[in-house]
Amino acid sequence: VPATNYIYTPLNQLKGGTIVNVYGVVKFFKPPYLSKGTDYCSVVTIVDQTNVKLTCLLFSGNYEALPIIYKNGDIVRFHRLKIQVYKKETQGITSSGFASLTFEGTLGAPIIPRTSSKYFNFTTEDHKMVEALRVWASTHMSPSWTLLKLCDVQPMQYFDLTCQLLGKAEVDGASFLLKVWDGTRTPFPSWRVLIQDLVLEGDLSHIHRLQNLTIDILVYDNHVHVARSLKVGSFLRIYSLHTKLQSMNSENQTMLSLEFHLHGGTSYGRGIRVLPESNSDVDQLKKDLESANLTANQHSDVICQSEPDDSFPNGVSLCRPGWSAVARSRLTASSASQVHAILLPQPPE
Repeated sequence: VPATNYIYTPLNQLKGGTIVNVYGVVKFFKPPYLSKGTDYCSVVTIVDQTNVKLTCLLFSGNYEALPIIYKNGDIVRFHRLKIQVYKKETQGITSSGFASLTFEGTLGAPIIPRTSSKYFNFTTEDHKMVEALRVWASTHMSPSWTLLKLCDVQPMQYFDLTCQLLGKAEVDGASFLLKVWDGTRTPFPSWRVLIQDLVLEGDLSHIHRLQNLTIDILVYDNHVHVARSLKVGSFLRIYSLHTKLQSMNSENQTMLSLEFHLHGGTSYGRGIRVLPESNSDVDQLKKDLESANLTANQHSDVICQSEPDDSFPNGVSLCRPGWSAVARSRLTASSASQVHAILLPQPPE
């Protein structure tokens, strides 16, 4: 569109009651989520060369109209951001005509605006602003330590994961299963949520070939509707994924398994975002997947086994206190005499 001379306000010069244009580096964000009303909401905290932070509460009826942020360190440009003071804290909120562009914050990466708008203004001055913020951030902001590969995760940890979706399945109304991989193997055997193959969407033979490199993730509550809409084969970033190590006694041996949970709510930026194939992290992920060692020694499948218990209806078996009962009819049995089940831990309060 025809060039317009926009004025950008440094974050240390913002005043309540004004509508401004700003640039900043993302320090924290929540991927767009459904608010209590009908709009989508995103929370973004940015910082600039003045070392002043600004938290922005952004609302839109259109998911794609909110900033397309993939990780901390991305650079955003907000036009027509309203500044207000709430509880003595300056914050930004969307106003009429709000628009955003997002750029990768990595030095040397192509400067390609991310936006759902068909028309936007981007000049050589904007190019200089993005470059200047990249240079500043490279020396003033530490790299995101939360973005990990599966081979580096540890129990009782929260981290962000870049991965490819291999399969998905409904577990119940409040939880959903995602089968993913990133080309590396976890340091502990990953738990397995065993369900009937008929309810699993995905290439079962491909999943079986990769079984020692895949993990099962249970997502809960508000994330279920997002997980349900994901396409098998897509590339994802899952934010604030939680690992827990569970131990089980089997034949006088203690077996350990690593569980993966995306808990409900949006605290700490919990959420799921689909990454485009043009994303630089996806490029690296594809290389990792292509070079993955599919013949690596496999971990033993960690499952909870128990004999059918006639005291429960429908052949439900319990493994240990605190774990949910799962109907035998929903599980895959290897023999008529034994029920194999991963019993799902209750999500936290």
